[in-house]
Amino acid sequence: MLPKITIITVLYNAVSTSEETVLSVINQNFDDFEYIIVDGGSTDGTLDVIKKHQDKITLWISEQDKGIYDAMNKGIKLAKGEYIYFINSGDILIELPILELTKSDAVLIAFPVKLSNGNTFKPRIDNTIKTRNTLHHQGCFYRNHPKLEFDITFKVFSDFYLNQKMFKQKKKIEVCLSPIVAYHDLGGISNDKKYSKEIFAVVKKNFGIKYQFLSWLYFKKQGFMKRLNTLIKNA
Repeated sequence: MLPKITIITVLYNAVSTSEETVLSVINQNFDDFEYIIVDGGSTDGTLDVIKKHQDKITLWISEQDKGIYDAMNKGIKLAKGEYIYFINSGDILIELPILELTKSDAVLIAFPVKLSNGNTFKPRIDNTIKTRNTLHHQGCFYRNHPKLEFDITFKVFSDFYLNQKMFKQKKKIEVCLSPIVAYHDLGGISNDKKYSKEIFAVVKKNFGIKYQFLSWLYFKKQGFMKRLNTLIKNA
């Protein structure tokens, strides 16, 4: 019998954050899942962490890759579960939404994620996804399919690209407002401002220049409001 969920962790030189992530997975009460770790050829002691817990890890590999999404694609090719879920180093799996997955026939099911700033990211699926990612990566469960793949030309926001593309193709996407499935550390690469331009490249590729401009306007407004609130608080 195939497992209900394949959980995949991709990491590279993450000795300081990997064990907490691994423990959050292998200590789940639900056990109808397989756990795959794809390491990018770590040299800092990360492999020692993996080997320490390898009796509870279904499969792990360590080899060079072309970036995080190349590693994630390797994990997808190894996955046997009905659903595929990614929880990467530094993030914590809180709960697997088994009941919700069992009842759904969607190709993508998204759940809330607790953020390290104390806020909760709640998923939504409507036209706003045309300008910004409304589905948090650590809250997404993808139905396993031979064509499920991340575009490796995007370095940080290929999950956003995939979610947008599914929406554009009118694939069935479902959002659930509970449970909170994971904790996400905002210190990761996806929150690095130097990669923000990739968001606009994703929007342009899926929805064209009009929505690229609307996306730019949205983030400009967000930045302005953040600065304004800071000034008000410090006044």
